[in-house]
Amino acid sequence: MFSLALLLLFAPPQGAGLAAKYPGDRGLSADPAVVFAEDFEQGDLATIGQRWGDANNKAGQALFLDSAVLPGGPGRRSLRAVATRGANEGGHLYKVLKPGYDKLCLRFYVRFAEDFGWSHHFVTLGGKLNAPRWPEGDAGLRPTVGFTSGIEPQQANYHTYPAKPFNPPGIWHFYTYWPEMRSYQTPEGKGDRCYGNDFEPKESVVVPRGKWVCVEMMIQLNSTPDASDGEQAFWIDGKLAAWFAPGSVKGYWMRDVFRLDDAKGQPFEGLRWRTDPRVTINKVWLMHYVSERVFAETEAWAKAHPGFPVNSRQATVWFDDIVVSREYVGPRAPERQP
Repeated sequence: MFSLALLLLFAPPQGAGLAAKYPGDRGLSADPAVVFAEDFEQGDLATIGQRWGDANNKAGQALFLDSAVLPGGPGRRSLRAVATRGANEGGHLYKVLKPGYDKLCLRFYVRFAEDFGWSHHFVTLGGKLNAPRWPEGDAGLRPTVGFTSGIEPQQANYHTYPAKPFNPPGIWHFYTYWPEMRSYQTPEGKGDRCYGNDFEPKESVVVPRGKWVCVEMMIQLNSTPDASDGEQAFWIDGKLAAWFAPGSVKGYWMRDVFRLDDAKGQPFEGLRWRTDPRVTINKVWLMHYVSERVFAETEAWAKAHPGFPVNSRQATVWFDDIVVSREYVGPRAPERQP
């Protein structure tokens, strides 16, 4: 049923993608496959917020236009997002995509500050009937018809027991809500309390500090409400790091974590993202969220690791060159030299 040849045929691409046709991303936003793009080059923060639809910039101290940009490109500005303990929990830009799509890729560049600690939640794609103009949080609840999935840093690899810890900001993973998600309450994943299910690559991908990274995630919805053939994948700097589709990996569920295990596991069953055919991918949330609890965890970690610099008062990231597309985008291509 899940032959290697078939999996290789339908595996997500790697390396050069749509962006390869547009050196420096010049003209990329006009490509027919692109749904939305943001490079922070046009307008002030208020104008940018209007382009997205909703912005969270508490007291004007969470979001800033900044001159730190990727080297070797045409850009002159990026978005700096800052969470300050006791003042705010970071900021966001949020957009409803119309009319909605069955498959989308979201590519963005991000740079974490050299002293960055832990993060709470990060960048997500989602879908909901009549999606509101502002983001909603449904922590602890299993969705009935909608879904969200975030590409986020987390503190440890939970595929093994005990979990393998990493230095801040941690490793990349998916934090996923969907109608058939598992609960943390029992080993079998049964229960009525659900927080984001954990999907990690077989090989942990460390989140670096002090350098720009190209991150891209993809969601493919299930073909019919009864099918579990939905997928998700993510790439780091153009390299496919994780792909969860029917039969793409082997593993088993342990509470709310899908643990990869070729020896003991079964082929992954796929994702039934939607139980209603009207649900599409129609929400993108560029989020930098660091709660008081996570700042406290950063402070505790810093005390236990005095030789590793972390900031337990502020957490800063930079975003740039965001592209939402109906096909794989890939890293920005270098501009041609005259």
